[in-house]
Amino acid sequence: MIKTPFIINSHTHCFTIEHVPNKFTKTLTWFSWLLTIKWIIKHKFIRWVINFLNKASIKTALGWIAPSFLKSLPRLLNFAEFYNITTQEKLIKELQSYYPTNTKFVLLTMDMEYMSAGLPIKKFQAQIDELARLKRNPDYKHIIYPFVFADPRRPDITSIVITRLEDTEAPFQGIKLYPALGYYPFDIRLKEIYSHALENETPIITHCIRGAVYYRGKKSDNYTYIVHPYTEKELPFKKPVDFTVNFTHPYNYECLLNPQILRSLWNDPEIDLSNLKLCLGHFGGEDEWLKYIQDSWRPDKYLTTTVDECLDVKKNVWYDETSPDKKAYSWFSIICELIRKYPNVYADISYMLCEERVLPLLKVLLETDNQISPKVLFGTDFYVVSKAGAEREMSLYVRGYLGEELFRKIAYENPKKFLNI
Repeated sequence: MIKTPFIINSHTHCFTIEHVPNKFTKTLTWFSWLLTIKWIIKHKFIRWVINFLNKASIKTALGWIAPSFLKSLPRLLNFAEFYNITTQEKLIKELQSYYPTNTKFVLLTMDMEYMSAGLPIKKFQAQIDELARLKRNPDYKHIIYPFVFADPRRPDITSIVITRLEDTEAPFQGIKLYPALGYYPFDIRLKEIYSHALENETPIITHCIRGAVYYRGKKSDNYTYIVHPYTEKELPFKKPVDFTVNFTHPYNYECLLNPQILRSLWNDPEIDLSNLKLCLGHFGGEDEWLKYIQDSWRPDKYLTTTVDECLDVKKNVWYDETSPDKKAYSWFSIICELIRKYPNVYADISYMLCEERVLPLLKVLLETDNQISPKVLFGTDFYVVSKAGAEREMSLYVRGYLGEELFRKIAYENPKKFLNI
């Protein structure tokens, strides 16, 4: 009988509301107060409403009505349910309560001080210092794997990242990127960090999905926020909630990993980051998976077109909303090709598990694609997506649906290789 020795959840969070900018938390404060009324939390109808809002098709419909609020409402509710937990250790204990005692967790830090949404009560340095103290604690040393956040706009970010990675007493396991906060993953200010990661096979997890946490500032005073640095085409999305797509689009990782493109962007004839160990968090999102499941347009593109062949599409279709070829590609298909093309590109399934309709496609992908199957990681995005009390239910559901052999692969074998455990 196949048995999984221990589970590795490769995508979780334990930053608290005190690490979130004050302008972003105003809405959360209202939700938090509302959810302190116990009957609201426990009432089955309210729980049903929250689960209903989390469905991809409903979020899409809500996006048509009021994209800046209703589409992000489920995530705001998830944030609010953990609003009153003010230490990272308490959140870790809450997370542990949903899993077997030997489960290990990748904890992704967040630096939101540059998203133009105010400042947090506790600064980024305090967040990672607290995690470092927990990492030194024997109770957590072999349980938690913190990732240090890298925002290229922070002046001393290279020193911060490398110091945390090389700390012999409390080493951070990897690097976290979140381009939606206002930068491209191929930002040249990350060059030294990437070089260090490449040399040491350090894992990097990056946000690759549309989301509720994004850059809120003005873009008119920054040329790279008007024209894409590689395509040199005007970016089509203007509102902050929509503009996040320009930063998080998976083709940006072709710009990072393709030596020919990166050399032209950085004016460096020698640079080659094609072997970076990089996980595309959320695998593009459940809405992009559902496009493949539900739509009938040119499904062959998912299986036959390589990223190299897509370069012309990247330049001429990505931002051309009128092109008939635009619908031939989804983030799901692009990420699949990135995984096939580059030896150390992975993807995790966090945030998607709340949409049960993607599980058949996930299972078929794991069973039939020998290039992608070894590079898919189990993750849940706790507590950003999961509802209080539902983390165990969600992880057990995917484990039961996939079966123990496939679950062992994504929750034990693949993460061990990715994390260098």
